[in-house]
Amino acid sequence: MTKRKNKFDLSHFIHEGTLKDGQTLFYVSDPSKTCKINKQPNGEFKVILGKEVMTIHAFAQRCLGQDPPDHATKWIRTENGETLYEIWHNESAFEDAA
Repeated sequence: MTKRKNKFDLSHFIHEGTLKDGQTLFYVSDPSKTCKINKQPNGEFKVILGKEVMTIHAFAQRCLGQDPPDHATKWIRTENGETLYEIWHNESAFEDAA
């Protein structure tokens, strides 16, 4: 299976151990808006908000009230304050340097 460059894949970060199933993620502008990473029956990872299953993009869109003006991963962060975008691009920079 070929990994697509420049495509955010939540499952990849779970398998790498960077993120965890059940981990809470926060909307950057309002930390009271949260979702949890959840493994779906088909093996994919998405996030849940209450009982609703959605993608990271859909969660960012829900929080913003509109389509994100840039990549949705810039709007979601972990409990330590690192955005999913930073996690994604830090790994990409590390792979490029190798």
